[in-house]
Amino acid sequence: MADNTTTTECPPLSDLERLVRGRCTDARTACLCDHVGNCPACQKRLDAISGSASGLADHLREASTEIPANNSAYWRALAEAEEELRRTALFQANGLIDTPIPQDELKLDFLQPPDKLNRLGKLAQFDVIRVVGRGGMGVVLHAYDPSLDRDVAIKVIDPKLANNEVARQRFCREARAAAAVTHDNLVAVHQVNEDEPSGLPYLVMQLINGESLEQRIRRAGKMTAGEVARLGMQAAAGLAAAHAGGLIHRDIKPANILLEAPVDRVKLTDFGLARAVEDVKLTRTGFVAGSPLYMAPEQARGDEVSARADLFSLGTVLYEAATGTAPFDAKTPLTVLRRVSDETQMPLMRINPDIPKWLSDAVDKLLQKEAVNRFQTASEVAAVFAAGLVEMRLLSPLDVPAEVCAGPRTVARRALRQPICWKAVACRVRPWAGGAVLGALVIGLLWMFTGTDKPAPPEPQPADPGPAPRVTLRGASGTVWATAFLPDNQLVMGMEDGSIKIWNTQSGELINQLDKQDGNIWTADVSSDGKFLVTAADESDVTFWNLKTFRREFPLAESTWTKVAVFSPDGTYLATGNRSGVVKVWHWEQGIPYAQLLGHRGTIHALAYSADGTRIASTGSHGTIKVWDLKKGEWEVGGGPPPSLELTLHIGAVYGVAFSPDGSKIASAGWDGTVRIWNATNGTQLHKIAAHDGDVWSVAFGGNGKWIASAGSDGYVKLWDVDTSKEVFSYHTGREVHVVRFAPDGTTLAAGGRDGTVRVWDIRK
Repeated sequence: MADNTTTTECPPLSDLERLVRGRCTDARTACLCDHVGNCPACQKRLDAISGSASGLADHLREASTEIPANNSAYWRALAEAEEELRRTALFQANGLIDTPIPQDELKLDFLQPPDKLNRLGKLAQFDVIRVVGRGGMGVVLHAYDPSLDRDVAIKVIDPKLANNEVARQRFCREARAAAAVTHDNLVAVHQVNEDEPSGLPYLVMQLINGESLEQRIRRAGKMTAGEVARLGMQAAAGLAAAHAGGLIHRDIKPANILLEAPVDRVKLTDFGLARAVEDVKLTRTGFVAGSPLYMAPEQARGDEVSARADLFSLGTVLYEAATGTAPFDAKTPLTVLRRVSDETQMPLMRINPDIPKWLSDAVDKLLQKEAVNRFQTASEVAAVFAAGLVEMRLLSPLDVPAEVCAGPRTVARRALRQPICWKAVACRVRPWAGGAVLGALVIGLLWMFTGTDKPAPPEPQPADPGPAPRVTLRGASGTVWATAFLPDNQLVMGMEDGSIKIWNTQSGELINQLDKQDGNIWTADVSSDGKFLVTAADESDVTFWNLKTFRREFPLAESTWTKVAVFSPDGTYLATGNRSGVVKVWHWEQGIPYAQLLGHRGTIHALAYSADGTRIASTGSHGTIKVWDLKKGEWEVGGGPPPSLELTLHIGAVYGVAFSPDGSKIASAGWDGTVRIWNATNGTQLHKIAAHDGDVWSVAFGGNGKWIASAGSDGYVKLWDVDTSKEVFSYHTGREVHVVRFAPDGTTLAAGGRDGTVRVWDIRK
């Protein structure tokens, strides 16, 4: 029957449901709106559809008390309701991972003709390579961005919804809201725009290489307790950032959690069902957003949801990851919703004995039926999982999400982008700790949740701390994480608050202060000619500074936060390591990476070039040192050689690495409190030094290879004889020391750390 222009009789309920969901033609929409505007009865019916559906579970319970006759209309209505629920609530995966769609089912006539062979077409300036998926409201394309020389994912509104103004507005609004929130555990949205030829809005996203959690569970089955805990910590950190930005995801499920290769970094995607909080308060569409298996009870009822609904969904996902089965699985969506509302899951530790009690209890708390009984913020969840990983000895302090430190003040602190709270998890399990572990962990967590920026009182200073420094440079901007020597007795100090300060090491005078960056300055290095400084900070590109003008020369765009960057000895190349375990070697003046060195899991903490520039040593969170020979063999541009050596005797993360000046030895240091010296040719361990009581954060060769300096969390700066591994120098600062560095002369030593100072010694004296 053709659409009418007037409606005098009340329309069927199915028409009103289609009106709410935006599935009517424009003419039929206008007709129904005219009728509803003048019909109180239909207004009530429409309110029942678009308002609260809190009676759903009650109706199901009532229906179960008396079985209708076989010929009852109940069965047909129930089948139609279930089919409608499948169509509206269950979507394909996010589309950033391969989910092939038959080309004859998807028209791409909105694309412009391609400029190159093996391309599907063009959308704006992007070359579309293939269709990879379909999301809740759009089609996802794999494309190439020629302006930035990178592959991207583009989500275009489904052409079938192009004429639906409500759908267009929601797509654009949610795209802009998602683009406003950036976090390492969220798929980044780079751009929101509208294609002029087709008129279709689209958003450009980070293209993730890896697989979804759904694919991982299907391929490999249940995950280990450590993997589940790490998944929970990172996903909660991403949710904390989204919630602080006013977004509720509403559809957390395994298909919307991506595991980025090669380190399985969690990336939450598809905020297509998310709405800005204010929008939720102002409009009620009645659309039961989400997937029944992972819905919170209040979401299944159609009640207004808060961020705590996402936490219930996260608990469901973690339960499935640990057991291989969702906690409320059933044959039909309506039965699932009933189980979500009424049943309590069996504790994880009863199903999988390998799950520790704390993890089982945390998931049970996430799955509480009443939102008030769950964890109240995603930051709190991230902190619980971080503490659990510390207890399991599976977490490096530098890999703790910033949200762990936010405590109950997530929104306010997120705006300030507080530095990573590594101190909160420094109290971790030691083989000799015994019963003191729990007490130490509780003390650390109490420090974390107080929200104070004041650290624990320092340990009492020894009566004789050691040889007095020649000069002490007081940064007064928080912890010192990076130092670098410049010509003419100058030193760069990289600070916790993003400050970059340049000092005269003879007079102790502050010479200059560069533009402040966002977050910790993790790394600083100077080119061999002394003309350029490179720095890297949280939420900032790798930045080059002209040391003549003290101005930024240009940034180096990286898709993932860079932890370390070092110049090659001749200054031609730059090596960088990021939080995804990837090492890149760049023609830095051109901004082009020519080699990518893969194989680490977790953050790259340190990089070192050999003196001849042909080898790179890299270290990461997983406890392995890899040595790469850049002159051996040939590899595809953008790829890289396999490691020529792998040094694996450290326990836990390795934080520091250095080549001796003659390239014959490698020094390393890390979580296990040791400094190790290796033969750089065959990888044999030459010496193992029990150097510090706690982490060793940094090592450096000096004295033309005669000495190794180390810095530890016990507050000591120490110097060791390379040949005998004997201690020749020791100074106690009273606070953690994070970085040691020798000047090019090999005898001037600088050390900086938690107390915000850099101390400088002349080792010859």
